[in-house]
Amino acid sequence: MDGAPRDRRRRAAGLLVMLAAALAATGCSSARYTYFRPAGEYQAAGASWVAKRTYDLPPGTREVKVHVAARGRSQENERGVAYDTLHVRLEIENGGQAAFTLDPAAVKLLDDEGRVVEGAEAYAGRNRTGTITIAAGASAVYELVLDLPADARLQDIGSLRLAWPYRYGDKTQEVTTKFIKIDQVNYYYPDYHPAYYHYDPRYGPWGRRRFGSGYYRGW
Repeated sequence: MDGAPRDRRRRAAGLLVMLAAALAATGCSSARYTYFRPAGEYQAAGASWVAKRTYDLPPGTREVKVHVAARGRSQENERGVAYDTLHVRLEIENGGQAAFTLDPAAVKLLDDEGRVVEGAEAYAGRNRTGTITIAAGASAVYELVLDLPADARLQDIGSLRLAWPYRYGDKTQEVTTKFIKIDQVNYYYPDYHPAYYHYDPRYGPWGRRRFGSGYYRGW
């Protein structure tokens, strides 16, 4: 009779070891996120991205909507060397009559110290892609990933500027989005996604006067 409980305990211990190994292999245990909000007018973007800004492009039209959000990721490579990346989410809705195109190689990132990073990797889901092209009447979501300079750390950065040129029809234009780091975001467990809301910097979530600005977590 005593053998069955021991077997169950051994199986449970084995499962825990396998789970720990899987987490270590994927890097989930070491990745840390830093959240940003776009400067100017912006909207809530859910717990994973917190805040986004919507652009109507080309300027003066409502033919293409691009929703932009960003977060930083800090992690270590297989040699234990720390490095930081910026991830930019692009939700593109092309309601016009021409194709919308964005070349990740032409994207530029500028930090507070004037350091410039040229070029980004683009992903559709988990698949890396090249030039982003959204046909008339179509929509898609992409993620741009940019490596920060080796001597730059997200913890020391207050803001970043992303220049992203695009082509719509036969015209090429450029948008620059400034991202401001948010220090007040409440972190959450991956299995639990409460909603995030922005509050007025003069007041807390329930109307109490306070200083600073940020987000509070609501249900």
